[in-house]
Amino acid sequence: MTKDLEEELNNFKFSHYKNADFDSFTDKIKQLYSRFEKIKDKRKQSRIILEIYTLYIQVVELLFINSHALSISIDRFPSALFINTPNLQKYIEENFKKTTKYSTWFLTKVIFNVSRNNEDLKDRYNLYSNLLQEVSKDYLNDFDLLNAYKHGYRITAKHDKSVLSIGTNGGQHLKLNESDSTIIYFSKKKIDGTQIIIEHTLNFKVGRIFGKTLFVCSLLNNIKAAALLHYKQTIRGKDISSFSIVDKSEWADTFGGSHFKKSVFRLKKTQT
Repeated sequence: MTKDLEEELNNFKFSHYKNADFDSFTDKIKQLYSRFEKIKDKRKQSRIILEIYTLYIQVVELLFINSHALSISIDRFPSALFINTPNLQKYIEENFKKTTKYSTWFLTKVIFNVSRNNEDLKDRYNLYSNLLQEVSKDYLNDFDLLNAYKHGYRITAKHDKSVLSIGTNGGQHLKLNESDSTIIYFSKKKIDGTQIIIEHTLNFKVGRIFGKTLFVCSLLNNIKAAALLHYKQTIRGKDISSFSIVDKSEWADTFGGSHFKKSVFRLKKTQT
């Protein structure tokens, strides 16, 4: 690689992070959740539920695209921004679905490295590590939701309580968890050479999705800060984000949810 090409690539990478407006996602999720809390109409609440969850999956996708792009050699950076879905899934599966050397490097050398706050570092690391695994699993389960939303609107949502329980031999029903929101969407998958339409039923608590979106947005802002620091840019305190849980009991109550899938159609090949 020539020096001119290396300089051009570095200018491209610097410009990408300097101009990235990750704060806009933080502002948008706060606005959506504020509207959700004020509205009492179930139909309007359901619309906002859909916007909140699709925004969540979108920012998670952005997080992993940029965490990957930040970690590779400069000559591969432009193509990394356009990583395809199968390769992105593989990257997440191998590096973030569970704690790995890579995810540890990402938190300690990128996210926490830009922060000047070393208080409760062990607790914050455990929180961040657990949430990273949670959002990884959400994306791997629900990446098709974005396509369902964008293409053909193959998606519906409702804000309504649902309870997941299990029946015992004695006729009792034991509650496993409950949710306050449901999204149903459709995806397509090839199984044994046949295209199958799959119906997904996703149950969750909207407060947890709001919190996880804020968490992901804080990571995106710190990725930006880390990249700019690499290029000797001055980073102010307000450019560095942090995430914490004030009421741990209330946060624990948001845990729960379920994701069910079922095949609904087999697509026949059209005869020509």
